[in-house]
Amino acid sequence: MAISGRKPTPVVLKLIAGNPGRRPLPKQRSEPVPGGAIERPDKLKGNPGKLWDRYIARCHWLTWADGPKALMWCHLQAEYEKAPGKMSASRIAQLRAVASEIGFDQAARTRMGITVNTGGKSKSTPDPAHRYFT
Repeated sequence: MAISGRKPTPVVLKLIAGNPGRRPLPKQRSEPVPGGAIERPDKLKGNPGKLWDRYIARCHWLTWADGPKALMWCHLQAEYEKAPGKMSASRIAQLRAVASEIGFDQAARTRMGITVNTGGKSKSTPDPAHRYFT
């Protein structure tokens, strides 16, 4: 189920644009979600298993409760990679919705309050937009 309304603009883009609305920027939450880390299902094999290892295993924000949704994404993505031209529009829409719900796009991660370290930011750099506003 999708969330109504416009997707929020990522904080980084607001900083780059100069925060035109002048509203206070949301604080980034860094506390872990209680419940334990996501676990790879034992019977997951083939392409969905490779997708799990490549993508889901890196998603530090997913917990055990997100497991079924992550598993669904792996199977839908494997189906898409196998024959993208044969996949119906409704299945592609399901794939996009599930990906958004587990935080695979920037707007969804912003809505969830998740920050992802991309490796490009050094410890001395206060935020990604510092180079534009110094």
